[in-house]
Amino acid sequence: MSTTRRKYARRLPPEQRREQLLDAALSLIPAGFDTVTMESVAKQAEVTKPVLYDLFANRADLISALLDREAARATEQVLAALPTDFATRSPDDAFADAVRVFVHAVVEAPDRWRLVLLPPEGTPHEFRDQVELVRAGVLAQIEDLAALGLKELDRLDDLDSSLLGHTMLALAEMAGRLVLTEPEKFTPDRLAAFVTRIAHGLR
Repeated sequence: MSTTRRKYARRLPPEQRREQLLDAALSLIPAGFDTVTMESVAKQAEVTKPVLYDLFANRADLISALLDREAARATEQVLAALPTDFATRSPDDAFADAVRVFVHAVVEAPDRWRLVLLPPEGTPHEFRDQVELVRAGVLAQIEDLAALGLKELDRLDDLDSSLLGHTMLALAEMAGRLVLTEPEKFTPDRLAAFVTRIAHGLR
């Protein structure tokens, strides 16, 4: 008579286990928030439900923790892409480099950026509001950089820096969506080359 031995999850430190479980939940979201249940997350992470309940009280607690993490990490990636000055690069090169860095960040964390740029049905309105709040802050920084950059470029200081800031952000978001939805057609290199040409065309 044969017996089946039950598979147990390898022991991990609580913080490492927490990250593993949040990663598992994030990977389920593209199929819709309804697919993210305590049972499905435990199955995806290959742990028992008690392991999951040790760290998250319920589904709402799990999703809240996940969305907080992803909003914070997305914000970090965006801010890291933005130039801080134009001491070593021209404004057009700096903007093109920023979009290049951002697109590669999207490629490296597609599930995160689908959640931000292409939120699926059922995305909590609190998260959407948080994304819009962060976006407004990023836009304000881009507008300031655009104004500073226009002063650096000859004969362009009369261009509307606010509209240029909106255009720059919209172009970056478009690039992010295209690399998510049509990655074979719109590669990071193709998008970066296009943005570089557009940025240099301002001259």
